[in-house]
Amino acid sequence: MGLLSFCTLFLSGAYAIQLLQRLPADIWLYLAVPATGLCLLLKPLRPAGAFLFGFVLIWVSAHAAQLQKLAPSLAGADQEEVFQIIDFVDEKNSSIRIVVAPVGANELPKKIRLSWYDAPEMPVIGECWALKVRLRRPRGFSNPVGFDYEGWLFRQGIGATGYVREGVRAAECPRASALIRVRRQLVERLAAVLPDDDATAVMMAITVGARHKISSERWRQYAVTGTSHLMAISGLHIGLAAGGGFLLAWFLLALGNRCGNIHDQAAIMGLIVAGLYVAVSGFAVPALRALLMLLLVLLITLHRRPLNPMRILALTCIAMTMADPLSILTPGFQLSFAAVAILLWLARLHRVKNIDRRFRHRLQRGVRELVPLQIALLLGLLPLTVALFGRVSWLSPLVNLIALPVFNLVTVPASLLGLLFSGPFEAIGDVFLRIAWYSVSFLLSLIDFAARIPHAELRIATLDWLALAAVGFTMTWVILPAGWPGRKLAWLAALAAVLHVAPRPPADCVDIHALDVGQGLAIVVTTQTHTLVYDAGPSFRSGSDTGALVVAPFLRAKGIDDIDIVVVSHSDNDHAGGVRSLLAGSQVGEILVGERLADIAASQTLCEAGQRWQWDGVRFALLHPDGRQARTGNDASCVVEIRVGKHVALLTGDIELLTEQQLVRQRQLSTAELVMVPHHGSRTSSHAAFIAQLQPRIAIVSAGFENRWGFPKDDVVQRWQSVGTEVINTAYSGAVAYRMCAHSGLRLLTMHRPDNRRIWHD
Repeated sequence: MGLLSFCTLFLSGAYAIQLLQRLPADIWLYLAVPATGLCLLLKPLRPAGAFLFGFVLIWVSAHAAQLQKLAPSLAGADQEEVFQIIDFVDEKNSSIRIVVAPVGANELPKKIRLSWYDAPEMPVIGECWALKVRLRRPRGFSNPVGFDYEGWLFRQGIGATGYVREGVRAAECPRASALIRVRRQLVERLAAVLPDDDATAVMMAITVGARHKISSERWRQYAVTGTSHLMAISGLHIGLAAGGGFLLAWFLLALGNRCGNIHDQAAIMGLIVAGLYVAVSGFAVPALRALLMLLLVLLITLHRRPLNPMRILALTCIAMTMADPLSILTPGFQLSFAAVAILLWLARLHRVKNIDRRFRHRLQRGVRELVPLQIALLLGLLPLTVALFGRVSWLSPLVNLIALPVFNLVTVPASLLGLLFSGPFEAIGDVFLRIAWYSVSFLLSLIDFAARIPHAELRIATLDWLALAAVGFTMTWVILPAGWPGRKLAWLAALAAVLHVAPRPPADCVDIHALDVGQGLAIVVTTQTHTLVYDAGPSFRSGSDTGALVVAPFLRAKGIDDIDIVVVSHSDNDHAGGVRSLLAGSQVGEILVGERLADIAASQTLCEAGQRWQWDGVRFALLHPDGRQARTGNDASCVVEIRVGKHVALLTGDIELLTEQQLVRQRQLSTAELVMVPHHGSRTSSHAAFIAQLQPRIAIVSAGFENRWGFPKDDVVQRWQSVGTEVINTAYSGAVAYRMCAHSGLRLLTMHRPDNRRIWHD
């Protein structure tokens, strides 16, 4: 079996285990390991052995990562320990995020991520702090789309999250590693020489791998224009470092009339320089991939063996997966290897004989090929970018046509030279750093302009597996030679992905999606042609909010750009905190509010009992508040009844006992199929008479996992269950969706956490 076949089967096994919801029982691991070894030894069974090798490797690594998670007995309790900061501090508004390692506390995970609000002073990477912290096991929102925070923590090896209650700098601290000290010094040098702005943040990212200064708005612009790859230390950067080291070493060796093969010695020095760069960058996946490929190329060259680029890539892939198995789960791993594979394949297809060696002609040829190369990468990586990010950056080839030459010929070399020239040559280094800064500033202006072009980013509605496989057909445009039958049909697959429209409920049906926003509420209601959003969840002190993190990505995945009505039940942060971000990213027809929102400039209409409208056979009515009542607090919440045929759903916000009793007395309530439990299941709501009147099949509680108020209260849950209601808590179910139709009633569509559980989820 060839190396490429072995690598393909190895990767198939490594990715197959990700489809499981749970790791198999440990007893099966004891059987799988010797079975893998036996299959690898027996030639007829070697393909099965390659598959099992990848499967077992990820199995063992995932099992070890699960053991590194915080023990359940320590969750929610205060811990007072000394912690060493092991990564750059991320500052957002009045909060900071730090990644720490406990000093001497063996019962805690080796890597912990903490939030710290109003810290007395700014911690620095490498320092030790005596902290009083409250920890929890890794957990994040569970929604059909959006950032999988729990998966990201798993890939980063972070075994607990939490927040700092108080802390002081520790008197004693183990000496930080030499690598941490060097990285800190380089970042301090950049901060001292250059302005505190976005261009400097980019230079920190491409030289030291420190991306903590890049703002979320800049990340959005990079995603829209397809330039996010520039913010990571890529293989090309490592190649530039190796090439620079090679040329410098060759010049010095030739000048000194050294004996031996100067070319080989210079190549070794180039590899050492590239290795130092990778170490300083924090061993990012694309950089490590490039270093391993350089190492293999050097070893093969020193042994005077013929080079086979695809075999080198396959061997690098296997070696990287063995060295850091969980890196295979990262988008960086997948995109990095896929991009290099495409480039190598294109080079193989379009190999040119009798190349003109004159510099001018080679430069002209390179410029001519840059545009089709960028288009080939766009189409070749389209299946991955759609599957991973749900978007297509059609501007990417055009922006990168300018950005790549500037970045790789000016920015990166000048940045590295600027940091290399230090000590007595620091003045020269400062000049190079400023040259690099000006080049980045120019590129950021270009990116900012491109990101503001209408429809610069094409958002793709969520595709099912069959449609995603069809989009994979775009790769045929890349991998097949020109003139191959059917090759040009690949454009149709790309067009189909862009024009894909997510299915909506049929007429006389309504879909109700209760999203997982933690301790808050956000509901999306869709009919055949209309959309209503009821609340948008909380905002956080870090500056983010669930309107941007959860609700907006969900709408984009459904292909929804226009919202007919946004209902904000009342002004509490856990309901209204995400509204501003939601309004900023969507076209909204009308905003109905229980209480006026002071920080929203858009026109607002107060909810009034008696307001009604009808969409696609679905009737909506406001039952509360009455215009004669005071509009303050939880009882100002808008109560929305959704009726299709004889079936009813009720959205209740945070109404409390008095309002519930009023609705019962006024006989405004009908027996319901589905009810959102008022006020997250607190004891100030869910009156027995209210429940008896509704008698729903399903009651959904929107609450945060292990929230500090203990919602929903056990006795409240029991009251709902006493009338035969099934109570669902989004803290455990994740986002939950139901379809209610006039003829068929209520039907469960999905319960995201159990339906989409993966091996890294708690």
